[in-house]
Amino acid sequence: MPFKRIGWYSVLAVVLLCTPLLTSAQIQIQLPLPPGWPQFPEQLPPAPAERYADEPRGVLEVINDWEEPVSVTVWTNQRERIGEWVVDPGQINTFEEGGWRVKVRPHYKIKVGENWGWVDVGQVGQFHNGAWYVRVRDIWRATHGARQRDRAEVPDWRR
Repeated sequence: MPFKRIGWYSVLAVVLLCTPLLTSAQIQIQLPLPPGWPQFPEQLPPAPAERYADEPRGVLEVINDWEEPVSVTVWTNQRERIGEWVVDPGQINTFEEGGWRVKVRPHYKIKVGENWGWVDVGQVGQFHNGAWYVRVRDIWRATHGARQRDRAEVPDWRR
């Protein structure tokens, strides 16, 4: 009987030690890109130029390659809120507001969730055939990457 208990206690100890590791791991859904979507580079492109009039404008399509539903909020470059939508895992959304498809420019801001920062659509998206294609994973990389770790150099009023 004592050997049986030792066996069960060792199994329990292994489960208790492995559980935090498994729960903290973020599993990313690796979806194949839908037909018509451009290939995404591994590195994010540099920030777009400051001219607004000559920028490409197109429909916004977001694919949620995250494991949880996320809320996506979009603003214009003058910080006027366009809308907020929820995107389920593995879903591709073309956003509409008031019955009209939302068209964005590269300097429009996009944010995922409540505690993520916002980023320019042109920094995380690809413009192809009149549409901006954005992945949730790229928004996360842009808002949690090296730029965010170096925030001590940026004054508080500019964050």
